[in-house]
Amino acid sequence: MNELMTQYYVTFDELAVRLGVSKRTLTRKFKGTTDWTYPEMMLLAQIFNIEDPTQFFFQS
Repeated sequence: MNELMTQYYVTFDELAVRLGVSKRTLTRKFKGTTDWTYPEMMLLAQIFNIEDPTQFFFQS
């Protein structure tokens, strides 16, 4: 995710605002202690221009 943020010039704070979550919540999502919601995943796909979100979010 950090690579995408750098590539698209999106800061951590900006991403939290665009997703409508606190910085604390976003940190938890990055660490994997809080799950991403479907709407958040779709918004991330839109922000980072990901055509097939299943390849990004559901990698094994």
